[in-house]
Amino acid sequence: MLNANQEWADFAFRIFEARQAEAVHHIVQKFDYNQQSASVLTLSLTGQGSHTYVVKLKHKTCSCGKWGTHGIPCSHAIQVSRHFGVNASNFIPQYYSIRAYRKTYQGRFEPLYGEEYWDPVDIELVHNPAVRVRRGPGRYVSTRIPNGSTTSTCSPTISISSSLESM
Repeated sequence: MLNANQEWADFAFRIFEARQAEAVHHIVQKFDYNQQSASVLTLSLTGQGSHTYVVKLKHKTCSCGKWGTHGIPCSHAIQVSRHFGVNASNFIPQYYSIRAYRKTYQGRFEPLYGEEYWDPVDIELVHNPAVRVRRGPGRYVSTRIPNGSTTSTCSPTISISSSLESM
């Protein structure tokens, strides 16, 4: 899983590499150096329509929404960071780093024994009435009591046999 000089976890590295390859097909159109924001045009290889996205590097956002999903810069953000001369890997969150991964598992984990070895607890479990119980299958029957002015929305039924007798 880990190489000697690997900086990021495999999950983050694979996503970042794939998005770097996609970024080649994007064109940065309008940009603002002070705000580090830009408009990116994506070219479609299939001949379908192209799209425009807004990237704000300072806020770590893109209008496509992919950057916000995992925290890993999307292809549009990678292309904008290239345009501004910024290393896009600086925007990958530190919790994807190998150092954070190793730090997570450096402590000792003690296994839990079975319930029969647990110390008794003097806590009474109380049912929370705010939690609703899932209803069973079928149509829900209303418990509302109708007031006197409420009328039914159903139309009156006509008996077929009575209409045939009148003929």
